[in-house]
Formats: sequence, C-alpha cells, structure tokens
Amino acid sequence: MPPTIPTILLLGTCDTKLSELLFTKSRIEKHTLCQVQIMDIGRNPVTHDKITFPQEIYSSYFTSLKRPTVEIKTLDRTEYIDTLAPYAASFVSHLFTEKKVHAILGIGGSCGTALATQVMRDALPVGVPKLMVSTMASGDVGPYIGETDITMMYSVVDIAGRNRLLERVLGNAAGAIAGMARAYFEDVASKSNQVLAVTEAQTGSGQNQTQTQTAPQSQIQKDPIRIGITMFGVTTPAATAAREHLETILPGCEVYVFHATGSGGKAMERLISEDQLDAVLDLTTTEIADEVVGGVLSAGPTRLCAATKKNIPRVLSLGACDIVNFGTPDSVPSIFAHAGGQQKRVFHPHNSTVTLMRTTKEECIRIAKVIATNLLEGNAGWESNCRTKVILPLGGLSLLDTPQNSFWDPLADRALFATLEDELRGSEILVVRDARPINDPGFAVAAADMLCGLIRQHRGERGSSAE
Repeated sequence: MPPTIPTILLLGTCDTKLSELLFTKSRIEKHTLCQVQIMDIGRNPVTHDKITFPQEIYSSYFTSLKRPTVEIKTLDRTEYIDTLAPYAASFVSHLFTEKKVHAILGIGGSCGTALATQVMRDALPVGVPKLMVSTMASGDVGPYIGETDITMMYSVVDIAGRNRLLERVLGNAAGAIAGMARAYFEDVASKSNQVLAVTEAQTGSGQNQTQTQTAPQSQIQKDPIRIGITMFGVTTPAATAAREHLETILPGCEVYVFHATGSGGKAMERLISEDQLDAVLDLTTTEIADEVVGGVLSAGPTRLCAATKKNIPRVLSLGACDIVNFGTPDSVPSIFAHAGGQQKRVFHPHNSTVTLMRTTKEECIRIAKVIATNLLEGNAGWESNCRTKVILPLGGLSLLDTPQNSFWDPLADRALFATLEDELRGSEILVVRDARPINDPGFAVAAADMLCGLIRQHRGERGSSAE
C-alpha cells in the first residue's frame, strides 16, 4: 500500500540535541500532514520513545552489510564521523529505495552538520528535499553542500538549549521542510498515478481493453530527453545558441545549463552518474584548466569521467580552456603574479572578485592530456559503440581568445588542439576541426547537430535535422 502522506527524516545527535529535535518534530507535524521520523546520529546511545531509529539500529545494520560492528561512543570525534556517516548513509539510502523517505532535515553544530550533510549527499539523489539548520551555515558551506542541492539555514544562536529565537528558526525550518516534502511527494505521487493508469489499461480485459490500452498511452508522453550544457560567462553566446537550437530540433527536450565554476561541473557529473542526464554538450571544459594549473574553480580530477563510464551521447569542446580563475588580484599566487624572469603572464579582471589568467602553451599541452585521459579511462566496454565526439574551435576558445582581445594566443591554442588530437588518435573518439571561434553561432549549431545525431543514433532513430 503506497504512503498517503510524506515522511520526513529528522537527523540529529540525540545525546546533545534531543530537546531541539523533539520541538522541531512537533512543529513539522503542526504545519501539515507529514510523518516525522527521528534518526539518532549521536555518539552516545539515547533511549526515547520518539526516536524512530535509535543508534542500536546501526549494530544490526552493520551485520547485514557484513561490516564490523563498532562501539561508536568509544571513538573520537573524527573517527565517529568517518565511521558512522557511511553506515547511516547506507541505511537512509535503503529507506529512500523503499519509498519511506520523501525529505530530510538535519540540525546540528559543526560535527552534526558534517555528519548529517554527508548522509544527505551520499544517500539521496539530487531533487529530494534536503535542509540543514546549522551553526556553520554563515561561512563557506561548499564542503557541506558539495555537488548536491542541500539548503543551508543559519541557526544564528547555538543549538544548545531552547529559546525564543532558536525556536523561531527551527519553526521556520519545520515549515520549509514540510512544504518541500509535500511538493516532492505530490509530484512523485502524480507520476506514480500516471504509470498506474497505463498499467491498469494494459491489463484490462474484454472489449474495453482495446479502447483503454491506447488512450492512456497517448496521454502519457515519453520522458523528455535531458541534456546538460556547460557554460561560462565567456562562452555564454555559444551555450545560448546551442540550447536554442537543441530545443528547436529536439522538441520537448529539457536542457540543463551548468555554470562551469567547479561546483557546476561536479553537479553535472553527479547527475550523469545518477542517470538524470541522457546526453551532454560539454562546450566549456575550463574547470580542467583550473585543476591542472591550480585555479580556484576546479571540479576535481574526475571531471568528464561520469559520461565516459555511462557512455551517454556526448559532444565535447574546449571552451574557456584559455582561462585559469582566481579571486581578487591580491589572491593570485605569487608564482604567477610575480613571474620575475619567467614568461610574463597575461591577466584580465573579470570583475572585482574574479581575476582571469591566460594559459600558456605548456599548460595547454597538460590540459589536453588530462582531457584525453578522462575521456578514455573506463571506456573498455565501448568497443565500436563510442558515443563521444570532440569539436575543436580553431578560431578561439572564448570571448577573450580572439584576435582583438587580450587572451588571443594562437600558439597555445594550436598546442592544445594538436595534443588532444595526438592523444585520442587510434581511439573510437572522432575529433572534428571547425575553423570558427566557439562563440560563433554556426559553431554552436554544428556542435548541437552533432550531439543530436548521437542521440538519434543511440535511440535507434534517424532524423534529417541531425544529419
């Protein structure tokens, strides 16, 4: 029997935050019809009839996972988090798979936030409501959020004893998560009802069977093709033109544009891994330049790897690989800012908080090698069914990399192109040269058409618009 109301999982350390957790639970239940289950992620075991999943639940779960049972309370803080988080995440993932969780809310200080957000990141896919009320939410929350959609709420005061201000913050959080859970639950229920209608029609009998088999099918559209596009400020014209063209030649497709700021690339990689993207137009691979050279907007060493492993249709280009990103001018490492007798570096102030540095020929060679490695690693199952193509914008990599602008460096660009071609030679990946700059509308359309062809081929379709 499917659930009739959403279930919210409330995470917290019951040995230090039980009163606040119980208050939050009561506020959620007051707002709307929601079931609230408290899960204890504390170090010391607590017994209370309102705790749905006490710490003891993990002992039996460790056994079921064939992992060693540990005495959580004997561990120091770091060991406690490192040990408990993966087990808790596995348990929450199981609850989600069983459709027993529709949203998650955590409250905590530094340790509680680190633990709860790791559980959220590892256990639940993007799109499932996640809210963290934390004393740490006014600073750098990047490590807590990662590439996911966790919403952070600052508690203002420490979560250590109830007072009117904290109760107001927790009450607001209760209202927020209740609304998110309800919206998510209704959306999931609506889709489930559509599937049920089709199933019932297909299993009908008698003369009504013929009539009902086709009617619901015509009402239920196929899920739209979900396409990811990477974009930066200096490749916006290319991404915009490509998106508009894809929406024209693939009616009904959903285009997700990712800002290639490190977190954007990580988010796209995660969605690919979760099968939430069907194809990728990876126009802007600048995050790899930051990873190689040492900029601040790297997406990590595994950028590109998810699509390689999934072998989804992908067209890749080298947008903004002429750029390495730093913060304010005084934040640029001295090795670059004060080159001394070395080659002079070229900088461009993007705005008051972002400083761009032009990549050199040597750096471009290294960037190309990393791109090739990540395109090829893990593709043993491709054989002759490779769904990746590369298109090179010979006329320039960004709005700054044109003859009239400061980052124009044909020698560096040629080294980038030639190295990537050399590294991919003999593989199944087709590399196409295009004389136009990346932001030329014709280049963007050509890249989009190339991707459309891969999509149609992958889906066993043929269309003249993709030829």
